[in-house]
Amino acid sequence: MDEDTKGRGKEMDKQTIRIVRKNDEYSAEYQVGDIFTVDSTWYGGANVTSKSGIPISLDREEYETVEEEPSRRIDPYSYGVGVMDCFCEMVASGLKTLAMSHPCDTKEERDEFLPEVKKLCGQYGILYYPEDEAFITPLFPAEMNRGKYNYLFFRTDETLNRYLELKERQKDWRAQGVYTTERALELAREFGRLLSYPQDGIERLIGKAGE
Repeated sequence: MDEDTKGRGKEMDKQTIRIVRKNDEYSAEYQVGDIFTVDSTWYGGANVTSKSGIPISLDREEYETVEEEPSRRIDPYSYGVGVMDCFCEMVASGLKTLAMSHPCDTKEERDEFLPEVKKLCGQYGILYYPEDEAFITPLFPAEMNRGKYNYLFFRTDETLNRYLELKERQKDWRAQGVYTTERALELAREFGRLLSYPQDGIERLIGKAGE
Protein backbone atom coordinates (compact mmCIF):
# COMPACT_ATOMS: atom_id res chain seq x y z
CA MET A 1 0.00 0.00 0.00
CA ASP A 2 1.49 3.36 -1.00
CA GLU A 3 1.66 6.41 1.24
CA ASP A 4 -1.21 8.22 -0.53
CA THR A 5 -3.52 5.26 0.05
CA LYS A 6 -2.51 5.09 3.72
CA GLY A 7 -3.17 8.82 4.06
CA ARG A 8 -6.62 8.57 2.51
CA GLY A 9 -7.39 5.64 4.81
CA LYS A 10 -6.56 7.64 7.93
CA GLU A 11 -8.69 10.51 6.67
CA MET A 12 -11.67 8.18 6.19
CA ASP A 13 -11.52 6.71 9.72
CA LYS A 14 -14.53 7.85 11.78
CA GLN A 15 -16.06 9.67 8.81
CA THR A 16 -19.78 9.34 8.18
CA ILE A 17 -20.88 7.54 5.02
CA ARG A 18 -24.23 6.80 3.38
CA ILE A 19 -25.03 3.60 1.48
CA VAL A 20 -25.95 4.44 -2.14
CA ARG A 21 -25.66 0.95 -3.65
CA LYS A 22 -25.88 -2.58 -2.25
CA ASN A 23 -23.62 -5.17 -3.86
CA ASP A 24 -24.47 -7.97 -1.42
CA GLU A 25 -28.16 -8.46 -2.03
CA TYR A 26 -28.34 -11.32 0.49
CA SER A 27 -27.08 -9.30 3.46
CA ALA A 28 -29.67 -8.00 5.90
CA GLU A 29 -27.06 -5.94 7.78
CA TYR A 30 -27.25 -2.88 5.55
CA GLN A 31 -29.59 -1.23 3.08
CA VAL A 32 -29.43 1.68 0.65
CA GLY A 33 -29.80 4.89 2.63
CA ASP A 34 -28.23 3.55 5.83
CA ILE A 35 -25.70 5.78 7.60
CA PHE A 36 -22.51 4.37 9.11
CA THR A 37 -19.34 5.61 10.76
CA VAL A 38 -16.14 4.23 9.19
CA ASP A 39 -14.19 1.95 11.54
CA SER A 40 -11.24 1.48 9.18
CA THR A 41 -10.47 1.30 5.47
CA TRP A 42 -9.02 -1.19 3.05
CA TYR A 43 -7.64 -0.70 -0.44
CA GLY A 44 -11.07 -1.24 -2.04
CA GLY A 45 -13.40 0.47 0.42
CA ALA A 46 -14.30 0.80 4.08
CA ASN A 47 -15.12 -1.34 7.10
CA VAL A 48 -18.12 -0.48 9.25
CA THR A 49 -20.19 -2.14 11.97
CA SER A 50 -23.91 -2.81 11.52
CA LYS A 51 -26.52 -1.95 14.13
CA SER A 52 -26.52 -5.59 15.20
CA GLY A 53 -22.73 -5.47 15.72
CA ILE A 54 -21.75 -7.38 12.59
CA PRO A 55 -18.59 -6.13 10.77
CA ILE A 56 -19.24 -5.19 7.12
CA SER A 57 -16.69 -4.60 4.37
CA LEU A 58 -18.09 -2.17 1.83
CA ASP A 59 -16.86 -1.62 -1.72
CA ARG A 60 -16.04 2.01 -2.52
CA GLU A 61 -18.87 2.17 -5.04
CA GLU A 62 -21.40 1.26 -2.36
CA TYR A 63 -21.15 4.44 -0.32
CA GLU A 64 -20.65 8.17 -0.40
CA THR A 65 -19.15 10.46 2.21
CA VAL A 66 -21.64 12.55 4.16
CA GLU A 67 -20.27 16.05 4.52
CA GLU A 68 -21.15 17.71 7.79
CA GLU A 69 -22.58 21.17 7.26
CA PRO A 70 -20.84 23.77 9.39
CA SER A 71 -23.08 25.13 12.12
CA ARG A 72 -23.62 28.88 12.21
CA ARG A 73 -23.36 30.61 15.54
CA ILE A 74 -26.17 33.03 16.28
CA ASP A 75 -25.12 35.90 18.49
CA PRO A 76 -27.43 36.85 21.41
CA TYR A 77 -28.40 40.19 19.86
CA SER A 78 -29.55 38.63 16.59
CA TYR A 79 -31.42 35.93 18.50
CA GLY A 80 -33.19 38.55 20.62
CA VAL A 81 -34.24 40.52 17.55
CA GLY A 82 -35.51 37.33 15.93
CA VAL A 83 -37.67 36.53 18.95
CA MET A 84 -39.12 40.05 18.95
CA ASP A 85 -39.80 39.83 15.22
CA CYS A 86 -41.85 36.69 15.83
CA PHE A 87 -43.82 38.24 18.70
CA CYS A 88 -44.48 41.44 16.74
CA GLU A 89 -45.90 39.44 13.86
CA MET A 90 -48.15 37.50 16.25
CA VAL A 91 -49.44 40.72 17.82
CA ALA A 92 -50.02 42.33 14.43
CA SER A 93 -51.96 39.31 13.18
CA GLY A 94 -54.14 39.20 16.28
CA LEU A 95 -52.76 35.92 17.63
CA LYS A 96 -51.55 37.71 20.76
CA THR A 97 -53.03 40.74 22.49
CA LEU A 98 -49.84 41.43 24.41
CA ALA A 99 -46.33 40.03 23.96
CA MET A 100 -43.08 40.51 25.86
CA SER A 101 -39.49 40.41 24.71
CA HIS A 102 -37.03 38.25 26.61
CA PRO A 103 -35.89 40.00 29.82
CA CYS A 104 -32.54 41.79 29.87
CA ASP A 105 -30.31 42.05 32.92
CA THR A 106 -29.76 45.80 32.58
CA LYS A 107 -31.61 48.77 31.15
CA GLU A 108 -28.63 49.51 28.93
CA GLU A 109 -28.74 46.02 27.44
CA ARG A 110 -32.49 46.39 26.81
CA ASP A 111 -32.06 49.81 25.22
CA GLU A 112 -29.53 48.48 22.71
CA PHE A 113 -32.48 46.82 20.98
CA LEU A 114 -34.44 50.09 20.65
CA PRO A 115 -33.51 50.86 17.01
CA GLU A 116 -34.64 47.39 15.94
CA VAL A 117 -37.75 47.59 18.12
CA LYS A 118 -38.79 50.83 16.44
CA LYS A 119 -38.14 49.31 13.03
CA LEU A 120 -40.15 46.17 13.79
CA CYS A 121 -43.09 48.06 15.26
CA GLY A 122 -43.15 50.37 12.26
CA GLN A 123 -43.03 47.39 9.93
CA TYR A 124 -45.92 45.58 11.65
CA GLY A 125 -47.93 48.66 12.58
CA ILE A 126 -47.97 48.00 16.33
CA LEU A 127 -46.86 49.79 19.52
CA TYR A 128 -44.20 49.12 22.13
CA TYR A 129 -43.55 50.03 25.74
CA PRO A 130 -40.18 49.80 27.53
CA GLU A 131 -40.86 48.07 30.85
CA ASP A 132 -38.51 49.09 33.67
CA GLU A 133 -40.41 47.43 36.53
CA ALA A 134 -41.26 43.83 35.71
CA PHE A 135 -44.71 42.59 36.69
CA ILE A 136 -44.02 39.73 39.11
CA THR A 137 -46.88 37.24 39.51
CA PRO A 138 -47.13 33.46 40.01
CA LEU A 139 -47.43 33.11 36.20
CA PHE A 140 -43.63 33.04 35.82
CA PRO A 141 -40.77 32.27 38.21
CA ALA A 142 -39.94 35.48 40.05
CA GLU A 143 -36.19 35.07 39.55
CA MET A 144 -36.68 35.15 35.77
CA ASN A 145 -38.07 38.69 35.83
CA ARG A 146 -37.25 40.44 39.09
CA GLY A 147 -34.92 43.36 38.41
CA LYS A 148 -35.08 42.73 34.64
CA TYR A 149 -35.96 45.00 31.74
CA ASN A 150 -37.90 44.22 28.56
CA TYR A 151 -40.29 45.51 25.90
CA LEU A 152 -44.03 45.02 25.64
CA PHE A 153 -45.70 44.78 22.22
CA PHE A 154 -49.39 45.52 21.58
CA ARG A 155 -51.75 46.97 18.99
CA THR A 156 -53.76 49.50 21.02
CA ASP A 157 -53.29 51.71 24.06
CA GLU A 158 -56.23 49.89 25.64
CA THR A 159 -54.05 46.79 25.98
CA LEU A 160 -51.26 48.75 27.67
CA ASN A 161 -53.79 50.35 30.03
CA ARG A 162 -55.15 46.90 30.98
CA TYR A 163 -51.61 45.76 31.76
CA LEU A 164 -50.80 48.86 33.82
CA GLU A 165 -54.11 48.48 35.69
CA LEU A 166 -53.09 44.98 36.76
CA LYS A 167 -49.82 46.35 38.12
CA GLU A 168 -51.62 49.18 39.91
CA ARG A 169 -54.10 46.74 41.46
CA GLN A 170 -51.19 44.66 42.77
CA LYS A 171 -49.53 47.76 44.18
CA ASP A 172 -52.73 48.86 45.96
CA TRP A 173 -53.38 45.41 47.46
CA ARG A 174 -49.82 45.29 48.76
CA ALA A 175 -50.14 48.76 50.28
CA GLN A 176 -53.37 47.69 52.01
CA GLY A 177 -51.77 44.45 53.24
CA VAL A 178 -54.38 42.33 51.46
CA TYR A 179 -52.24 40.81 48.70
CA THR A 180 -53.12 37.21 49.45
CA THR A 181 -52.16 34.07 47.53
CA GLU A 182 -55.66 34.00 46.03
CA ARG A 183 -55.33 37.55 44.75
CA ALA A 184 -51.84 36.88 43.41
CA LEU A 185 -53.24 33.94 41.44
CA GLU A 186 -56.13 36.11 40.25
CA LEU A 187 -53.66 38.62 38.79
CA ALA A 188 -51.54 35.86 37.30
CA ARG A 189 -54.52 34.40 35.45
CA GLU A 190 -55.63 37.81 34.16
CA PHE A 191 -52.06 38.49 33.03
CA GLY A 192 -51.98 35.14 31.24
CA ARG A 193 -55.23 35.90 29.43
CA LEU A 194 -53.84 39.28 28.39
CA LEU A 195 -50.88 37.40 26.91
CA SER A 196 -53.43 35.27 25.00
CA TYR A 197 -52.47 32.03 26.72
CA PRO A 198 -55.17 29.32 26.85
CA GLN A 199 -56.54 28.60 30.31
CA ASP A 200 -54.89 25.19 30.57
CA GLY A 201 -51.59 26.78 29.51
CA ILE A 202 -51.95 29.40 32.22
CA GLU A 203 -52.49 26.73 34.86
CA ARG A 204 -49.46 24.78 33.64
CA LEU A 205 -47.27 27.88 33.82
CA ILE A 206 -48.49 28.67 37.33
CA GLY A 207 -47.80 25.10 38.41
CA LYS A 208 -44.34 25.12 36.86
CA ALA A 209 -43.43 28.49 38.37
CA GLY A 210 -44.33 27.18 41.79
CA GLU A 211 -42.11 24.10 41.58
